[in-house]
Amino acid sequence: MPIPEKDWKIFKELRDLALERFCQGVLTDATTISERAGLSAHARYLKLYRLIHDRDKDLANAFNRFSRSSARMCLALMVMHDLLTEAEFSVLSEETLRGMSIVVRQPYELDWDEETEPQDQYAKRRHHPS
Repeated sequence: MPIPEKDWKIFKELRDLALERFCQGVLTDATTISERAGLSAHARYLKLYRLIHDRDKDLANAFNRFSRSSARMCLALMVMHDLLTEAEFSVLSEETLRGMSIVVRQPYELDWDEETEPQDQYAKRRHHPS
């Protein structure tokens, strides 16, 4: 169901703001990973690769659909990823806000559980093609 025309105009502005925050967050996390003491260059590379790969999927889901019919879902993803404040999206209509009330914020956090030296997966694939 498309959002009201008034909300569509607001959505376009919120989308630009959220996209900038999303990209800045990825760049900040990439810097954190690349400067992580104690990890080899290879481990940092793999972590960066996974970060970009995973976040690229989220970017596509939240920002690549640019229509009134998909705006509610995109807004929900932007709120879920903590890219918009309550005050910023509170200017939307009551109808649109009702749909956002069920969204649980899940801000991005870097996972450092894999700080051990990774095995060379490329070498495994070379020797054992799938």
